This record gives sequence, C-alpha cells and structure tokens, in this order.
Amino acid sequence: MRELLKAAADLLLGVRCAGCEDPGVVLCAGCEARVRGAPAVRSPDPAPRALTRAPPVVMVSTGPYEGVVPAALHAYKEEPRTALAAPLGRALADAVLHALVLTGATGREIRLVPVPSRRSAVRARGFDAGSELALRAAADLRRRGLPVRTSRVLAVDTLVRDQAGLSAAERAANLAGAYRLRGSPVGRAGAACAVVVTDDVLTTGASAAEAVRVLGAVGTRPIAVATVAATVRRSSARRDLRPVCPPSLEKCPDRVYGRDM
Repeated sequence: MRELLKAAADLLLGVRCAGCEDPGVVLCAGCEARVRGAPAVRSPDPAPRALTRAPPVVMVSTGPYEGVVPAALHAYKEEPRTALAAPLGRALADAVLHALVLTGATGREIRLVPVPSRRSAVRARGFDAGSELALRAAADLRRRGLPVRTSRVLAVDTLVRDQAGLSAAERAANLAGAYRLRGSPVGRAGAACAVVVTDDVLTTGASAAEAVRVLGAVGTRPIAVATVAATVRRSSARRDLRPVCPPSLEKCPDRVYGRDM
C-alpha cells in the first residue's frame, strides 16, 4: 500500500526526494549533504587479503550505509530513478578525491574502473548503475580540474550467484575468478596513470578484492577503492557475520547509457 501511495504522489506532485520524500527534487540539498557528509577511510573487518597486502589499497567511502543513503541508492538502482546518478556521482567523486589526497595522486592522470555488473541485473534495471556512477564521478572531477576518465575494462567471466544474504566467506568464494580483463585499464598513459576501483557500496570487500586482483595480475594495482557508502558491522565478536545491509550492485559489463567526455 505504501508503494502505491508513493506512486500516486509522484504522479500528482511530480518527482520527490529519495531521502525525505519532499516534492520537487530527486534529492534535496539537505539529503545530498547527508549523503556527501563524511568522506573517510572505511574498511571491512576483516578486509580481504587482496586489499591489504603491500602496497595496501586505500578504501574510502563518502559515508556509512545508513540514514538516507540506503533509500537513495535503492531508489537509484531498483525503482529506478536514474536522475539520482548526478548527486550520487558527486558523492562518489568526493570519495575518489579523498583517496587521491591520501595517496598523493592528485597530480597524476586517473582512471576510474567500475566493478562490473551481471548482465541480468542490467537488463532488469534498464541501465548499468555502477558504470553510470563512475561516469558521473569522472565528469565531476574533471570540472574540479583533475584529469580523470573512466576505464570500463572489467567483465563478469563466470556465472555468479546473487550476493544478497551471503556471508563474507561465501561472497569471496562466489566471486573468486569471476572477473576478466577486456583491455588495458590505463591505455597509453602507462605507469604514470593511477587506477581507482569504484562501486556503490563496500560491504565485505569481495567484489572490490576480485577487481583489484585481476587488475594487479597485469601490473596495474589500484591505489584505492572508492564507494558512495560502506556498510557498518554491528559486532566485531564474530568474523563471519551476514552483512547488515543489502549488497552492492549486481555486476555486469554492459554499458547502457552515459558517455565519458
């Protein structure tokens, strides 16, 4: 019933804020400020070995997966409200910039490599949410004067299960060997280029770790993983807790819309 009432309100009043449901905007200024409020290093516990071995990969998210963030990401991916790509892309750009500052890479050429999505997820949504966020983040960072482009070179190579409800160990096993490289992530820029893996949510780190592993195998180890949000574990007593929040995007290599300028 609540979904029907929301749909009726959208028809009568037009677009509504994905965070607080105020009419007239896809994400109001207050909710966007809360989504973008606190870029910081946030790591899963325990973090996958692929992310922590030397040289360690910095894991930065714009904020925790709480408050208005889950509602905004759900509306973006599942309803889907594609107009949310703009504010969420700005949030991802904040995380990337924080990672570049921490690693001293602001003076280098940057490539954002989105974690790939399953084709079935893209077909169901009608667009590739993860790639679109990377495109929007890169465009936002270029407006800030940084030489950033996307490099969508990762693809899903095997049949993977839906990650929802899987433990950290199950997610790692599910994604082991799941991605393949479709081309050079840095192109002609070579070693002078820094690579940042991007995603919407960092949960157990399994998706990011597999992306880092595949890129590192060809000599292009990313300097960071940047996400809009990171989930919060409610207890450190048990090491194989189920994630407290839904998983990040179901991964697929297909580009649906958007263009890297």
